Amino acid sequence: MKILSLNQIRRADQYCIDYESISSIELMDRAAKSCFNWILKNRHFQVRKVPFIVLSGNGNNGGDGLSLAKMLYFYGAKVSIYIVNISNHFSNEFLINKDKVLRYGIPLQVLCEGEKFPLLDKESYLIDAIFGIGFNRLINQYWKSFFHYINEKKFQSVLSIDIPSGLFMEKNHDDFTGIIKATHTLTFQVPKLPFFLQDYANYVGKWEILNIGWKSDFLQKMHTKNFYIDDQCIYAIKKTRKKFSHKGNYGHGIIIGGNYGMMGSVILAAKSSLRTGIGKLSVYVPSCGYEIIQNAFPEVIVKTDMKKHWISNIVIPTDINAIGIGIGMGKHPKTEYAFESFLLKIKHKKISMIVDADALNILSNRLKLLNLLPKNTIITPHPKEFYRLFGPWKNDYQKLDLLKRMSMKYKIFVILKGAHSIISTPCGNLYFNSTGNPGMSTAGSGDVLTGMIMSLLSQGYSPKKSCIMGVYLHGLAGDIASKKLSEESIISSDIIDHIGAAYQEITI
Repeated sequence: MKILSLNQIRRADQYCIDYESISSIELMDRAAKSCFNWILKNRHFQVRKVPFIVLSGNGNNGGDGLSLAKMLYFYGAKVSIYIVNISNHFSNEFLINKDKVLRYGIPLQVLCEGEKFPLLDKESYLIDAIFGIGFNRLINQYWKSFFHYINEKKFQSVLSIDIPSGLFMEKNHDDFTGIIKATHTLTFQVPKLPFFLQDYANYVGKWEILNIGWKSDFLQKMHTKNFYIDDQCIYAIKKTRKKFSHKGNYGHGIIIGGNYGMMGSVILAAKSSLRTGIGKLSVYVPSCGYEIIQNAFPEVIVKTDMKKHWISNIVIPTDINAIGIGIGMGKHPKTEYAFESFLLKIKHKKISMIVDADALNILSNRLKLLNLLPKNTIITPHPKEFYRLFGPWKNDYQKLDLLKRMSMKYKIFVILKGAHSIISTPCGNLYFNSTGNPGMSTAGSGDVLTGMIMSLLSQGYSPKKSCIMGVYLHGLAGDIASKKLSEESIISSDIIDHIGAAYQEITI
């Protein structure tokens, strides 16, 4: 799914109006109807028992709120409307819907700057329809105080229409005091970029995409560099196995890692690789790991280093299709040298590779080695590893810019792990993952992801598709595990144990 700019969203709205020969008011009512239907379907909302307070701005977002207020009123809900008159400039659509509200006798008050704040019952549902996606300036102290008053009320729920009021859609905030904190954001047609950024998580709450009938042919023609990984994307990527295939059709991959006391990480990566469908798997570990790996997995070919407790010289089979390196590998000086020598040997070979964990730590200590990474290599840092590799950032927008620039500079794929793991491509595109939960913040989860992506690379998926499918499948397995267990009780092995169930969910 494409993540569009403000200008693209406005063009899509206008195309919908022109193509269907409908008015902007009719499209506004369609948007309000989608919100109304979502509220009715959500069991949390007792529509006829708990009153609604609608805060309406004087632009088109306010018009959405007034239309929704009218629908709730006719359904039997108790509705109070407050016009938050910040600018004294009113859109035509707002004025039309305001006239309808007054005609039907729905209670309405106007709040102007300098007035005493209205007494609002916190045992209500609040509808935030003050500012829309076009808002891009700071509000004054009076209105900041009003927003703070709203946020401190702790209403039963706060529903923001399209985007929380005060949140900029395309630029960073230096001051967060003028943003409504939503428990739910009901956004239209496509997700908005701030929804994926940690800085804004406390303001967006849970968000839902509502369909208002945009034309798919118009969307397909739009060019964007930001994408949201949804199930439709995965359906298009996933390969179907042929009846007469054999293990050779699904590749031979190798996991390189481990040192004394860290063989568990290799076990996790190996098991997740096997569960993701690799044809044949080898591992390369220090000799102390031989019996550990062999006993854990009779399916795995074990190759060992001459050193007992660390890796000193990396040797791989000639028929390898993909490499996963760094898991539990440690940073012994001999290991660092072995890693550098290995990169020099494979620099110009066409072998897909994913680099993680201690290999990233070695790179961050010797940044010149980044230039030795083969084109289209995948690296999978968490935020601290990313910082050590590429330096600091002041806010999430700077972080995204840095992520894109580094991918383009080194011609690599970067998976920045987190709540919405972000994939950055060598051409500067960003892909935001839609699966996963906080329960996956557990030791070894990254090792599992590395094994899964290495497995997909071995099976012939491109680096880009391996990244997209890997993070989605990894998160989906974690989601299934959390439903069966709980977020608090998930361990990395649980993610592996539910990879099969995740595959079942993405099989059409």
